[in-house]
Amino acid sequence: MHSQYRDVAKYWKNSQINIALFGLENQTVPDKLMPMRVIGYDGAEYKKQVLEENRYKKKYPVITLVLYMGYEKNWKYSNSLLDLLEVDENLKPYVSDYKINIFEIAFLDREKINLFKSDFRMLADYLYQMRTTDSYEGDESDIKHVDEILMLMSAMSGFKNVENIIKVAHERKVSNMKGFFELAEEKGLEKGIELGRTEGREEGADMVSELNTILAREGNLEKIIKANTDKVYRNELLNKYRLLR
Repeated sequence: MHSQYRDVAKYWKNSQINIALFGLENQTVPDKLMPMRVIGYDGAEYKKQVLEENRYKKKYPVITLVLYMGYEKNWKYSNSLLDLLEVDENLKPYVSDYKINIFEIAFLDREKINLFKSDFRMLADYLYQMRTTDSYEGDESDIKHVDEILMLMSAMSGFKNVENIIKVAHERKVSNMKGFFELAEEKGLEKGIELGRTEGREEGADMVSELNTILAREGNLEKIIKANTDKVYRNELLNKYRLLR
């Protein structure tokens, strides 16, 4: 009736035989209805296996992993389909449950995060640090997929002008998270200077005022004082709260 698209789908093969299909769903906010969404994705893949051209091929399992990228709060919703349904007790014996696999990346133990060997460890480390310290100290390990990890970090951290950051990263041969965040900070400061030159001080003052309002709502007096006396820290917060325009 309509198309359904997974965030990422990977076949696990042995020779030319499909052993399993892994679907990866990336979530930045918890979704109560995730079990219903996942059963739709998985059902579509199983339906494909019964089509005439696949009827006599070996059947393989479909496995969905939900990667929750939020760090400010846990995934509080159930992973069970039955918990979403209002089911009469007389019908319960006939209703099949469907459970989903949720991985809260920011809430993994440090030891588990350190086991990752791919660039994904950089993202997991960022989310862990933001959850535990509300700040981030960039890793100096080399990243293999610079463009991809920067685009992902743009979605996670609020990087502005990420295409320009990627371009400069390649020009300067920057290939680690520490360097990327330094570039983001540098470009953010340049943007602020440019705004001051081309549009006067009014917009900059509006951004600072908006930032102070957010910090006041959080009740963090120390942050307000530091943001108004430390330009680099203020720019970090403007980036964090996505106020740089």
